[in-house]
Amino acid sequence: MKRFLCTVLCVLVCAGILSGCGTTLEADTSTVYVDDKGTVLFIDVQDLDQDYYDAAELEEYVDDLVEAHNAEYGKNSVKVESFSVEDQIVTLKMQYKTTDDFNNFNGIYNGIELYQGKVVDAIAAGYIFDADFVKVEDGEVTGAAAKQDIYAESDLRVVIIRANVDVKVDGEICYVSTENVNLTGSDSVSIREGYDLAGGSAETVIEISGSIEPEGTESVSAGTLSEDGTESAAEGTESVSASTVYDTETAEDAASSSAAEDGAFETDVYTYIIYK
Repeated sequence: MKRFLCTVLCVLVCAGILSGCGTTLEADTSTVYVDDKGTVLFIDVQDLDQDYYDAAELEEYVDDLVEAHNAEYGKNSVKVESFSVEDQIVTLKMQYKTTDDFNNFNGIYNGIELYQGKVVDAIAAGYIFDADFVKVEDGEVTGAAAKQDIYAESDLRVVIIRANVDVKVDGEICYVSTENVNLTGSDSVSIREGYDLAGGSAETVIEISGSIEPEGTESVSAGTLSEDGTESAAEGTESVSASTVYDTETAEDAASSSAAEDGAFETDVYTYIIYK
């Protein structure tokens, strides 16, 4: 059972709902939200897909981890808002006082990283915006953008995350990196392996259970920090298509894709969501 609980915890990552400030987050898929003050909300929804799971023991295990974290980092730095299991669907809601609390708690088990703040502060903190970006207006991609465009606007904020998960920001998205990203609204994105906002000349993109894969085109890799802290330039990038046509594969292929995504929060790709 202990081994099972550790496995499920890695799948559950964690979840959250903000209390005491008048803002709530509801979602039927795993979603992270960072408000303007840096409080993190995370709702995680997962299918246990087994009859023998002990929900009560799992909940107790999560509570123990939260208690141990708060003993080290401060009372209420992490809070379990709710835990429920219905029809083998687990919904875990948690609140993190700061992004540091989120990183301290989740980085241990899932390797997830999260940052929120002004763009200028992110640069000072060592984040290099070495990625392919698109400009967003009213929830729609309007064309390609460069990091110099982002740097030129002093009032912009950013959420930087390394995780395959849905993200909602406290504002309107102006720019977003393209690799593994699907724009789902004026304030939200979905991050999954196979998503790509820089579709180039692709006319068709396959959408399957929350992941899309361009047909006949290569994805554009977002830049990351090299070991010596220098930037690595992306080569051979193509122009960004302002519109994309979505199709659906067969049920068999969709089921295969969905199974491959289970527990796939881990990623080496940093997603940059710039908003105001």
